[in-house]
Amino acid sequence: MAACGNSSSVNQDSQGGRVNSEFSLEEHVKYAERLQDERGLTKEEADEEAFRVQLNEVAVINRAIDVGINVSEEEALQKSQETREALENEEAKNVKEALISIQEEIEQLGISEDEYWNKYMLSSYAHAVMREKLMEYEQNENPMKSWNERQQEIIEDFTASQSQQINEFKREIGMR
Repeated sequence: MAACGNSSSVNQDSQGGRVNSEFSLEEHVKYAERLQDERGLTKEEADEEAFRVQLNEVAVINRAIDVGINVSEEEALQKSQETREALENEEAKNVKEALISIQEEIEQLGISEDEYWNKYMLSSYAHAVMREKLMEYEQNENPMKSWNERQQEIIEDFTASQSQQINEFKREIGMR
């Protein structure tokens, strides 16, 4: 499912590496802090949850890349704009809270609202599109399994094949 035409792929970063297909200490810290602030989790609970979420994301993104799923910049931008419109038209749940949170993040980043949606969030929306495409791919390849079952297998396979990388990241974030 390669992107067609002259559209650029967001699967690659500026150095030619995969965008967020590896663990990120920065993302972990940011998400763990948010979990502590918003959900009142202890540091240990927040670290566990942030690690679990990132493991899921990294495993799914790597699986998508492994089976040849690509996402164009246009696809990621379209997903970003759909989300923005849904929030602005109050079509999503918890709209007011989400908009306040987004506005606070925009102010902290010191960027415009358009930069937030069209540049800053591009990687996140590329991941969302990749996940959607992988779900469709896996349903076609494994019609007898639910996405949740298949996703768990993907995570288990990734954990088994990347145990050294996972253990190194756990040490880096202070987990055992």
